[in-house]
Amino acid sequence: MIIEISVENYLSIRERITLSLEAGPSRKKIENLIKLDNSYYLKSAAIFGPNASGKSNIIKSIFFIWKMVSSSHKFNVDSTIPVIPFKLDNNVSKPSSFELIFIYKNIKYKYGFSCTKKEIINEYLYYWPKGRESLIFKRNKSKYTVNKEEESKQRPYQKQTIANTLYLSRATQLGYEKTKNAYEFIVNNIVVNIHPNWRNQTIISMYDNPKFKNKILEIMKAVDFGGITDFHMEKHEKKAVGYEINFKKDEPLVSSLPPKDFIELKFLHNDIEFNFEEESEGTRNALILLGPIFNIIEGEKVLFIDELDRSLHSNITKFLIKLFHSKNNKKAQILFTTHDTNLLDNDIFRRDQLYLCTKKPNQNTQLSSFLDYDLRENSDFENYYLNGRVGGLPFIDDTVLD
Repeated sequence: MIIEISVENYLSIRERITLSLEAGPSRKKIENLIKLDNSYYLKSAAIFGPNASGKSNIIKSIFFIWKMVSSSHKFNVDSTIPVIPFKLDNNVSKPSSFELIFIYKNIKYKYGFSCTKKEIINEYLYYWPKGRESLIFKRNKSKYTVNKEEESKQRPYQKQTIANTLYLSRATQLGYEKTKNAYEFIVNNIVVNIHPNWRNQTIISMYDNPKFKNKILEIMKAVDFGGITDFHMEKHEKKAVGYEINFKKDEPLVSSLPPKDFIELKFLHNDIEFNFEEESEGTRNALILLGPIFNIIEGEKVLFIDELDRSLHSNITKFLIKLFHSKNNKKAQILFTTHDTNLLDNDIFRRDQLYLCTKKPNQNTQLSSFLDYDLRENSDFENYYLNGRVGGLPFIDDTVLD
């Protein structure tokens, strides 16, 4: 479960921005909250704002953290860190910084790092195993600070961590237990989808699990996607589509690539079959999203998704959000970007769940929360937004039409 995300000097983000999923003082819409001990956290957060304001870059920053933690241990000394700093001033040579505060297995962690394209500048991991902050490691380039009782254990991992590799990633791969939980949470419990492309995941899950298929079908019927009455699925074996060259002894020099199975999905409307491509884009997108969303909720993971409302009617998007707000969801979270102002609805969200991105031309992304404004929980959020009272609206110069 994510508590807080901070990013600095990355893409359009110059100054440090922080997005918190810790609930504000209000206890309205308690179903939107996760209670853990005596604290409350948000099940969802939505980021609004005009095009080119940097909404997607917040999602991309999470993907960058995930990518670095999951794969930097594979870097060699010549590998370039794929970080892109803010380019519109002299920040290009400065390190980019990232920080996550989260709870995993009922323990709070704080992990962060800063880097340039060449090296990791700083990196740290703290945790609260008994409610009190404790250091696991702190790194300043190649110099490490750890608890004295852990020095001998960590020294071999430090020696095998090169300048452009995250210690969290490398130490975990080498078997260090104290970094394992933080690594597992980031790699396995954070799911980032910048351009939704989950078609196969949903269809395979439906094919393998009839109960899951019926669950999806029940939702598609309830939300009224054009009168869908059933799904028909059939597995086909594709022929080999290429060849590979082998250089191993006693193996054929050239062999065909193994065939891959694919599952054909058809929608039934009163026993009349429609191919996947014949359905509306909104129907296809909803089906594609439902499978991963159910898996994320059941697995108590965190979903970050860019443009959740892509080709979906507002009511369908609201329904997907309500899946996270339902009592069946215990700890899963969703953070998404959107242009759909119909979602600015106090029947769906609390103030602390709504964020705004703004950016003037050739300037940096700024992030604000609806908590920063003098609004009540029962205010007409959409009206406040569209009237420019909280910012985040695109500037359009109508004189070009003259």
